[in-house]
Amino acid sequence: MAKPEPYLLEPASYPMLTEIGLRYSDLDVNRHLNNVKLIDLLQEGRGYLHRSSGMTEASARFTIVVANLNVQFLGEGFYPEPVVCHTGFRALGTTSQTIAQLLTQGEKAIAYAETIMVTMLDGKTAPHPQHYREQMEPWLIRQ
Repeated sequence: MAKPEPYLLEPASYPMLTEIGLRYSDLDVNRHLNNVKLIDLLQEGRGYLHRSSGMTEASARFTIVVANLNVQFLGEGFYPEPVVCHTGFRALGTTSQTIAQLLTQGEKAIAYAETIMVTMLDGKTAPHPQHYREQMEPWLIRQ
């Protein structure tokens, strides 16, 4: 993944922020925030976005799945200061959505991620329902 555009490294660009507390068990042997735990924090931020935007209508027939996840580690995170996950939709396609996220701790960016998620109906790619598109638009990232 190429270096993020400057506006994607600005917390004010994102429509949603979620403060997430760290646990001592989130550290690696060097006492830094473990990279695998950092990916868990990104997932938590995506979950808050989906719940806040009303995208909670998953069933055995209909769901939205992660198709691709790219993470850039920009700095180290440390316990116990909470991490803030800035989240929003970067792009809305016919069947997919790109979620961009910036993790910060204090004033420092520690990670940037883009996740492509795809709408599935009966195990096959399907267009987003119209009401989902309408629910996603207010959560687009501002440039």
